[in-house]
Amino acid sequence: MNHLKGNDQIMTVLGPIPANNLGVTLVHEHLVLGFPGWFADETVAPYDGTAIEAKCLEVLKDIKSVGVQSIIDTTPCDMGGRDANLLKRLSEKSGIHIIAVTGLYYEKSGGAPYYKWLQFAHRDIEKDIYELFKTEITTGIGKTGVRPGLIKVATDDPVITEYEQLIIRAAVKVSNETGLPIMTHCQGDTVGPAQEDLFLQLGANPKKIVIGHQNNSADIHYHLTQLEKPGFFLGFDRTGSIEGPEAEESLIELITKGYTNRLMISHDFTGVWLGRPFDLGPEAAEWYPTYIHKKLIPKMKAAGVTDAQIRTILVDNPRRFFIGE
Repeated sequence: MNHLKGNDQIMTVLGPIPANNLGVTLVHEHLVLGFPGWFADETVAPYDGTAIEAKCLEVLKDIKSVGVQSIIDTTPCDMGGRDANLLKRLSEKSGIHIIAVTGLYYEKSGGAPYYKWLQFAHRDIEKDIYELFKTEITTGIGKTGVRPGLIKVATDDPVITEYEQLIIRAAVKVSNETGLPIMTHCQGDTVGPAQEDLFLQLGANPKKIVIGHQNNSADIHYHLTQLEKPGFFLGFDRTGSIEGPEAEESLIELITKGYTNRLMISHDFTGVWLGRPFDLGPEAAEWYPTYIHKKLIPKMKAAGVTDAQIRTILVDNPRRFFIGE
């Protein structure tokens, strides 16, 4: 199956499904993640595929128990942990729809040293990155045959670097050709409007773009400024994390102001971190992908948010995002 504009199918790691089958969706999670360079510690912190799969299945079992039907695993090409065969096995064993991504992380923390070396060696890396995204979408990740259903891009804050801009140009071109939507990573709490401006300059379809990590800011004016531009979704996708729990109040206020159909929520949780173990401390005690259902939804309801509004955010908006409705 080819991705075509206007298609009502969504590509999962097990193949296409009707958009209406997506159901309750967490739009930004990581089952396995490692920052570039994690493998330097593999001698003392070796990769244990059996343990990793068991831990991920435990996480998927927990989110299924609260009613989640689909997740987007947002680990891009240049980060450790994007294992298409693992995602396929996890989907088969858990019964959860999993959507993989193609894309690249922001310059300071992603694969920029490799691509900038290629650029120094006289390659056209914008063309190369376009080819990577397009090839994965049309034929699959590596030799797995697993095709991503979404493109992820990322930028620093407050300035989008030239390297990040060329990635976004490649992503928009591929998105317009294939119909796949785009999700962004915002490294800070001011860059969302600049991302929107760049997408519009490049001719992207804002209905197929979610500006992520809105939890980085508790400033309602930051969110409203982005919502002034029609079409774009805002992702409050670090819910329950150490990244600004105060933003939950902004989320609820945006719902009361009538922006329910422009919002999506998730956790940006990582089931397994590659490399040496670490402890994020008590601030991350509630950072788990059942937080939305166990803590945030009761808080939203207590503030007057209705079941219909919650369903719009968790079910209808992800579906609309994928099909550009």
